[in-house]
Amino acid sequence: MRATNAKIKGGRPMKKLFAILMALAMLLGVAACAATPAATEKPADSTVAAESAPAAADAVVDNVTGKLVYFINAGPDDYYAQFGDAFKAIGAEVGLTVKELNSDYNPEQELANVQDAITAGADAIAVITAGAAGSAESIAAANAAGVPIFFIAGKPELKPGTDLTGHVTDNFVIMGYLVGKWVAENYPDAQCVNIPGFLGQGPAEGEIVGFDLALAEAGMKPAILTKSSEWQRTLAIPIAQDLIASGTEFDVVFCCNEETYFGVKQVFDELGVTDKVLVSNNGKDDAWPDLISGALAATVPNPPSLNADICIQQIIRYFNGEEFVQYLQIMPPFVLTGENVGQAIPWTVSDYLAGRAANTFQWNLADYEAAYLANMDEFAAFDAKLAEYLAAN
Repeated sequence: MRATNAKIKGGRPMKKLFAILMALAMLLGVAACAATPAATEKPADSTVAAESAPAAADAVVDNVTGKLVYFINAGPDDYYAQFGDAFKAIGAEVGLTVKELNSDYNPEQELANVQDAITAGADAIAVITAGAAGSAESIAAANAAGVPIFFIAGKPELKPGTDLTGHVTDNFVIMGYLVGKWVAENYPDAQCVNIPGFLGQGPAEGEIVGFDLALAEAGMKPAILTKSSEWQRTLAIPIAQDLIASGTEFDVVFCCNEETYFGVKQVFDELGVTDKVLVSNNGKDDAWPDLISGALAATVPNPPSLNADICIQQIIRYFNGEEFVQYLQIMPPFVLTGENVGQAIPWTVSDYLAGRAANTFQWNLADYEAAYLANMDEFAAFDAKLAEYLAAN
């Protein structure tokens, strides 16, 4: 899978790290502003040539301030709304001019948005894809126009001869796997139900694969898969109602995100259902009180604020002609519960920026690059499982 390639974009060849700390140790709240790690030579096929990067100069040159960056959002989901808020706020902090467009989960609209950004003179484009199949056209359009294009989350598809400038994503297979392992360790005899997110982008499929993989390793039955909530609370409500009405026996519900969890919880509260365990993914601020109370038993965090920040740092490196890992994946640091909720990275922009300024959590691109490169084999193994699932479905 392309997203596992340790490609480096920038003005120098990629080099392979040695003596890197393991990812989980690095990500347990240790704030850092690490420099790019020491390196040895990589095989030739793992490097890419420089994009049209600014030439070096004796004087310090500001290659960032005033640059126009278009952020193309996938849809109206709350998670993506938080992405947009964070991207614009962090972009403003570093001097970028950011404009946001929304694709409303429509690949054709995504392409139209990318074309509009190109016409408007964008210096760079960042996209959360509305659908993996449609992303290839967006990338091809940007490549043809000579505009750098970065993707966040999902798994973009590529046409022959085209490529992304940069990509950052959480590994949703690992996210599903971690919460599945937590369920297996704490409820080994449970029958699980999985309410998936929006299908066709890649993240929802990744969660399905990872969750069932953890159950299978524990010798548990696979989860019962319901209709998709499309990440939305309102769509989760009838799914939960139908689940209870069906008389299906189950013990644990894996809600694809916290908005889905809130919809399920609303139905269970209304119907007086109290003997079910609810777990999720996302680590959203609004759900922290429910983690503390135990209403939400566990979740794996993937804060959009952090993803937006990392993407912007990639864009800055591009403008400055500096190296960066082209296809970067973030290793989830832990399963979040009521016991360790204080380690969560905020979604809320003001809280995120305050924590970033105080170095209360890990936010520096270099640290996440080091963690990714140190764990490439693990990422590749999980990505292969997703590829098998997508090929069969």
